[in-house]
Amino acid sequence: MSQFSFADLVDFGPDSAYERLELPAPERLLAEAEGGPALWLDESVLTSLASRAFEDIAFLMPSEQLELLAAIAADETASEAERFVAAQLIQNAAVAAEGILPICQDTGTAVVYGWKGSRVLGSGADEAALAAGAEAAYRKKRLRNSQLGPQDFLSERNTGDNLPALIDIRAARGAEYRLCFAAKGGGSANRTSLTMESPALLDEKALAAKLEERIAALGPGGCPPYHLSAVLGGSSPDQTLYALALANLGLLDGLDSLGRAGGALRDRVWEERLLALARATGVGAQFGGRHLAIAARAVRLPRHAASLPLALGISCSAHRKARALIRADGVFLERLERDPARFLPERLPGLPHARSIDLDKPVALLAAELGDLDAGSFLLLSGTVVTARDAAHARFRAAIRSGRALPEYLLKHPLFYAGPTEAAPGQASGSFGPTTAGRMDGYLDELMERGASLVTIAKGSRSRAAAEAIARHRGAYIACIGGAAALAARAHIVSSEVVDHADLGMESVRLVRLRELPAMLAIDSTGRDFYSAR
Repeated sequence: MSQFSFADLVDFGPDSAYERLELPAPERLLAEAEGGPALWLDESVLTSLASRAFEDIAFLMPSEQLELLAAIAADETASEAERFVAAQLIQNAAVAAEGILPICQDTGTAVVYGWKGSRVLGSGADEAALAAGAEAAYRKKRLRNSQLGPQDFLSERNTGDNLPALIDIRAARGAEYRLCFAAKGGGSANRTSLTMESPALLDEKALAAKLEERIAALGPGGCPPYHLSAVLGGSSPDQTLYALALANLGLLDGLDSLGRAGGALRDRVWEERLLALARATGVGAQFGGRHLAIAARAVRLPRHAASLPLALGISCSAHRKARALIRADGVFLERLERDPARFLPERLPGLPHARSIDLDKPVALLAAELGDLDAGSFLLLSGTVVTARDAAHARFRAAIRSGRALPEYLLKHPLFYAGPTEAAPGQASGSFGPTTAGRMDGYLDELMERGASLVTIAKGSRSRAAAEAIARHRGAYIACIGGAAALAARAHIVSSEVVDHADLGMESVRLVRLRELPAMLAIDSTGRDFYSAR
């Protein structure tokens, strides 16, 4: 029999990776049925554990992730720009570890994967208890509420508490509860792809070509360097996506290459090929180079003879996750890095040949100045910007279509696509980072025709249509470092105030003053695109 269970495959590592929490240990009960002792688990333990876990992963990163970033910062074969980005990401982790500014402004969807032993007993309200812990952490630490709930099939509004969380608890054997907590931001989640392929794809050249196409399409919008995973096969598409999520979290690292468990295996050769394909894109760690991916996982699953699912996905540079164990001897949470600064190189790399840009110039003059530069030029941005994201752009479009004038601030200042976290007392801003530029591409030409969005600032690549609009209106698109939101708030934000659409919460329109924020001219006034030229 070749049946397998993910509960038997997930890898939770050695006990030395965990710290014991000061939470009540489960009560140990003697079970009358065969199978040994059972644990009685009060749901308050799950709530407390979830709250602590989501607090930790908002501010702390795994030590192994920082080691990988440090290797890029020290890599003499890496581009100077990506060494700079890697060092910025480590500095960002050091700022976040103080517990005030989260690692990223997109504090993400709260995700919990769990495997509950058959001899772990309780009220049965596990999902509600875990969700309560997530909600408590987001409220206590001023983490951004990013979840939208539907009002009807087309309209929606912010739920106000970052719920619902994604909670998936499955059955397992024994008297142990294993959980993995993660925060998944939209930028990386949106890079997930799933297709149902023909079995003809089971050919080395054909599969390599398909993966090359998928990896090239990832771009920099999900905040590289990435953890990159590919899953081939699966008894159903949902099983394939479940395996992809676990692989991205490192939970399938214990798989061997022999497929003993019904054909589920991990292929190290194809992992190296995934890394090579990522290097070949030239996108690198956001500003060009070799390190689009920092690690790779290739998982093969059994499948129906007529179907071949193929899923590809990433975890961003923050790699926010923590495993937990609940056993008779206590509650244990994975130990995360509390001193990221120790991973910084002795000499911090700088952004090469960066030009200072005054954003307070009239936008037309600013666009003309940027028009003299080539795509790929590095910049230090100072001055005033307006922030607006998806929901605000929808309102701008509604104003245009109803014949109303656009707000003056859109005509006066560069537009920064961003939605920061709530500022803590005494802070100029909460964590502040760029959102994905491509999501606003559908609005760009319509706004530029009316003199707005002439200069835009965000992260990642843009569509060909957006580049053509920028060339037609002699504008510019500037890309900033994604994943360095705590550092940006600490070092580069002078002030921030809501000026419009306050009801949109984190998507409200703000007036923000920047000070020497590192950036790159990604699309110049001729429409030349740094990323499409890679």
